[in-house]
This record gives sequence, C-alpha cells and structure tokens, in this order.
Amino acid sequence: MRRLILLLLLSSVAFAFTFASLAGKYMGTWSGAQSSGGIKIALAQAKGEWNADVSFTLGDQDVKCKTISVKVDGEKVVLVYGFSVSGLEAESTLTGQLKGASLEGTYSTKGEDGSHVDDGTWKAALEK
Repeated sequence: MRRLILLLLLSSVAFAFTFASLAGKYMGTWSGAQSSGGIKIALAQAKGEWNADVSFTLGDQDVKCKTISVKVDGEKVVLVYGFSVSGLEAESTLTGQLKGASLEGTYSTKGEDGSHVDDGTWKAALEK
C-alpha cells in the first residue's frame, strides 16, 4: 500500500513538471524571407492560464508585441501577437516545440488587412 501511495505521489509530481516545463524566459533568433533578428519570449502560467510577453528586433528597432493568445499543449506552444513597426500593423502566429532547453519552430506574419507579410523560423534558448 505504501508503495502504491509513493508511486502515485511521484507520478503526480512528474505530471506537474511536464506541463510546467515551458515556463521561463527564452532568448534567441528569428529568420524570415525578408529579414532576421533577435527574439525574446517569456512564458508564465498563473491559475491555470498561460500568458506570454514577446518582443523582437528588426534592424535597430526593439519591437514590443501585444499578446493576443497563448496555447500550450504539453511541450508545444502557439502564440499569436500583434505589433506595429514603421507604420505597419501586423499579427504573427508563432508555433514551437520544446527541444531540450530550447523552443523552436516557425512563424507566419500577416498585415492588418490579412495580406501575407513574411514566414520564417525561430529558435530560443531558456535563460539561466
């Protein structure tokens, strides 16, 4: 009986760590068809809800983003965020997966009118 209780306790702890594993601050790079730069993503979970802060660099500009939605499923994440740069209002959808201590994936950006702006890849390491 004690072994069963211990096994259940350890399983629940492992389960909790599995779904909290994406939380943290990540810093890395993005690369698209038209440009490349740095990216910062901070993921946090409070009361069962995920939130994210996203910013990136474009040339010498540091672009702050407004998070629209965050979806986390195990080791996968989908972020949708809006931003304004040089008068362009745009929205990006970023998808990624945890690989070791890094998140990596793809993104797609569309303009305010829904027109295609850019697609690319990104990779960011968990800051220690």
